[in-house]
Amino acid sequence: MKKTVSLLAIIMCLSVSAQEISPYLFGQNLWLASNSEGDRIGYIDQLWPKVEKSGAKIIRIGGNGYNKRMPDYETLTKWVTAIKGIGAEPLMQVSQHKSAEEAAKLVAFFNKDGKTKIKFWSIGNEPYHMAKMSIDSISAYIKEYASAMKTVDPSIKILVPDLAAYYNDAYEALLLDDKNSIAGRDENGNWYVDGINFHNYPNAKDYNRSDVIFYSVTKMRGMILDLLEDMEAADKKYDRVGADALTWGLTEFNITYDNPDDLSATGIAVPSFINGQFWVDVFCMAMEYHAFTVTPWCIQESDRPSTYFGYVGGPPNFTPHSTYYHMQMLAENMKGNYIKMHSNNPYLKVFGSETDDSTTIIIMNQHESKSFNIDLNNINSNNNKEGYVSISSEKKIKANYSLTSKPNSTVLLKFNTKGHKIYELLYDLDMAIRNVPPTAIKN
Repeated sequence: MKKTVSLLAIIMCLSVSAQEISPYLFGQNLWLASNSEGDRIGYIDQLWPKVEKSGAKIIRIGGNGYNKRMPDYETLTKWVTAIKGIGAEPLMQVSQHKSAEEAAKLVAFFNKDGKTKIKFWSIGNEPYHMAKMSIDSISAYIKEYASAMKTVDPSIKILVPDLAAYYNDAYEALLLDDKNSIAGRDENGNWYVDGINFHNYPNAKDYNRSDVIFYSVTKMRGMILDLLEDMEAADKKYDRVGADALTWGLTEFNITYDNPDDLSATGIAVPSFINGQFWVDVFCMAMEYHAFTVTPWCIQESDRPSTYFGYVGGPPNFTPHSTYYHMQMLAENMKGNYIKMHSNNPYLKVFGSETDDSTTIIIMNQHESKSFNIDLNNINSNNNKEGYVSISSEKKIKANYSLTSKPNSTVLLKFNTKGHKIYELLYDLDMAIRNVPPTAIKN
């Protein structure tokens, strides 16, 4: 069991430091391409303009399909070129089923040319869950592959082990065990790895709306806090400081790994409006705890209902879902440093960020029928107006604005340094039902 004192120390440390949002926070997973898994049909090559507009800055070429059947160099080169062409960076997964020599050759192939050079790499996919590998075996192949890859190019950054969830026994051993730890240096003096990642799909087919709003968020936060505690201990053990300190990522997530039957915007499956709000919860947790990247699963997968996981729908229109638009709202506007905020109503969630010249506030109403009155002039006030939700912030915010937050809605507000509103964006369930994007609200 984790020590409460240690968790509190982590939380306090993160709260008092500037929580700069990673330039690679908003990402995606490249899936599905035709014939990547049997005879399944994919459309990824038609979707790069949409991916660019969503604000994705890192695209993982990974997952179980590509771990088992690594695409050829020609296909990978086409994808890397497309990813860089939209202003993003690839996160290339090498297969655990091939050899360390082949992984090193892949690094050499791409990094010999500045036009295709890949900064970020990973090794294997869910070996503890999918392949039922032992911790000893996982440690051994990560060390072997990482050392071979960094011999070719010591400048690359490697994130591992991409387990299906944050399994405490596995991660504690891989970070802290004298025999199995991958957090130290290899015989060449290179760090084996630079970041730690995990996956999480918090729900199976049988879950409810309350699970989306509360349970799923709590489960994800618990895994993140466990990870941070283990990373802090590993940094201390191996004297990893400054730029050498371990970072972390969530390289696969969605609300479920098995959709309920109702795939409508009014439901609770991946294409639903409420799942888009769940993505806001996850991305903002990642900002709060200094994540390097979050790459949801996935860009487009619409050929079967149980894994209809894409943030855009099927052909011919590839219509963006709530997840797409919520991510886009955040990626375009949540910049600079994250601001931790809180409301006294559990159905009303508030998040913030600030740059030198503006402050952004997200107000997310997850109640199905209740509206909430909000006066942003009274943030951190002990004398909140009767009938208004009380909002607190870890930093003083100037926001001269009052509003009523309607049920099933997400509002994004931007203020200048004087507290005057300069921008307001609304996205709600009705818009998701009608397949229309968020709407700018005029003053």
